[in-house]
Amino acid sequence: MKVKCIKTSLAKSNNYIVNNKMDEYLLVGSLFWVFGMRFLKGIVYIYIFNSEHLFEVPIELFEVVDNKLSNEWRVKICNNDEITLWPDLFYKEGFIENFAERESYERELFESLRIEIEK
Repeated sequence: MKVKCIKTSLAKSNNYIVNNKMDEYLLVGSLFWVFGMRFLKGIVYIYIFNSEHLFEVPIELFEVVDNKLSNEWRVKICNNDEITLWPDLFYKEGFIENFAERESYERELFESLRIEIEK
């Protein structure tokens, strides 16, 4: 799945929406591959990568330009009414946290996943 940034913040102020102001991180018109999705409390988040960081951002900031879902994604329904659609790698305990901390092992694993998803 590929998306194009159409805005960098949401006009409506909703304290429940994570990363609803991404002015410093996104540029309108930029294209991103989507590495996963999370559905929580009626909000759809996508996971994008900017060559440094993996960001969880509301899908409302984007327009879908390629709607093909990755064969790498798996669905999981969590106890708190959260639904995730992620690669198996993201379900490994501590992966996302360690990736954010720039752990080399997680970065290497993600690089292989990135190459596969971007094919």
